[in-house]
Amino acid sequence: MDDIYSPDIPRDDPERFIRCQEALHLAFASFVDRAVALGWQADEVLAVIIELADNHALMLAANADLEAALTPLRKRPS
Repeated sequence: MDDIYSPDIPRDDPERFIRCQEALHLAFASFVDRAVALGWQADEVLAVIIELADNHALMLAANADLEAALTPLRKRPS
């Protein structure tokens, strides 16, 4: 898979989102091309990637919520 370069600008820079897209673009296109070459249709590959991304975002949000809920409990004296 193609290399993905690391961020070279601060998190609050307005260009960071575009730079992230640029960093991921070639690796993403290569990933889709590999799946299509193996027989999957491009539209189904893209639909699955969207679903996977959505599920991953939900999992990260749920983990963050759980971490926030557990933080006060961890600080309580036993």
